[in-house]
Amino acid sequence: MPLLTLLTDFGLDDYYVAAVKGIVLGLAPGSQIVDISHQVPPGDIETAAFLLAAAFHSFPAGTVHLAVVDPGVGSDRRILAARVREGSWLVAPDNGLLTPLLPGAESIRTVERSELFLTGPGQTFHGRDRFAPVAAWLLRGGAGEELGPEIADPVRLAIEPPRRGPDGLIGRVAHVDRYGNLVTDIPWDWLPDVSCRAEVESHRTDRRVTHYAEIPPGEAAMLPGSLGTVELSLRGANLATQWNVGRGAVVRIWTGV
Repeated sequence: MPLLTLLTDFGLDDYYVAAVKGIVLGLAPGSQIVDISHQVPPGDIETAAFLLAAAFHSFPAGTVHLAVVDPGVGSDRRILAARVREGSWLVAPDNGLLTPLLPGAESIRTVERSELFLTGPGQTFHGRDRFAPVAAWLLRGGAGEELGPEIADPVRLAIEPPRRGPDGLIGRVAHVDRYGNLVTDIPWDWLPDVSCRAEVESHRTDRRVTHYAEIPPGEAAMLPGSLGTVELSLRGANLATQWNVGRGAVVRIWTGV
């Protein structure tokens, strides 16, 4: 059964998600559609990029991943189709959304098969009129190589990767989840087996635990998150709110303190 994941910033109050699914199912009958999220803040490409990359590895090879967070809809921005991991495909606007997954791409193509597109009454809903038909083409077994030429210059988000410094580790808050946990981009296995102190802006903790229930009430702690990176959390409370910290905040982990 062809499998499609769908990620958008459409929300669930309007008809947009249903319309995209309807086009996909009409053009590729029998497909299974799994929602990653439709609650991405409007136009928030970086959140979309994080969520797509976080969910991607949970799906089998051959899945088509459609992500539509597209502030440039109607403009001359390109539509990308990237082949990754044993026949899986990523379909998204060329606005940086695919940045975390591009290093593993076998090929990146710009979609130029305009005959696949539906004729819409305007240029405001490419998710339905262009992206959905392209995804359906791939779900039906269409050759991705026929969608358009390979490119070497996809738009990438300007995000500096975590790094090791002379006194410790430097990274950033990559995501704040709905519980208020600060999900960083620093790999947990970078932490040495010595005392460490995490600092985010004016806040800090030297508590290291393995799961939430180990965190003392009212005290922040470091723990290995579900993506294998350092997570900063409070037990039963929203750390992002209490520390007034959001995505992009610099995280420093000093070692040997």
